[in-house]
Order: sequence, then structure tokens, then C-alpha cells
Amino acid sequence: MKALSPLPAESSALAVEALTDRQRQCLHLAAMGLTSSGIGERLGISPRTVDEHFMMACSVLGVRTRIQAVACLAAAARRADEPRSFLP
Repeated sequence: MKALSPLPAESSALAVEALTDRQRQCLHLAAMGLTSSGIGERLGISPRTVDEHFMMACSVLGVRTRIQAVACLAAAARRADEPRSFLP
């Protein structure tokens, strides 16, 4: 089985920007602890459609699980919020 290598910060940020709004919504709700059923109820879509959004988001981000996808989104948000005063 081939191991996935972590994306460099620039590639990861670009991948997060490539997510659709609905994929981002699903990931944010998953980060809050909602299940596919809970996310589906909140967004007015079926749990299967939620899972499809997760599957596509994982593909875009180059990860295997929704937990990894949520972590990528959180890391990208954190990088955006942190000032980098030590950079030239």
C-alpha cells in the first residue's frame, strides 16, 4: 500500500482553496462533531450526499479520511490566521 506524503504548506493551501463551498461546509460541520446524518439534516441533503462531498474533498486534498480532511482545513485556517513576522 502506497503511503501518502503530506503536502507542502503552499500545495495544501491551494488544495483547500479548490474545495467547493459545500465541501467546506461539510468539513466545518464534521469538525464540530456532527455525523453525516447530522450534517445532512443541517444542510437539507441526504447522508449519502454528505459522504460524497467528503469523498471528493478527500480526493482534492490528497487524504484518505474525513478526519485528515478536517485537519487539513483547520491547518490552512490556522496558517491564514498566524502572522509570520519572522519571514523576510
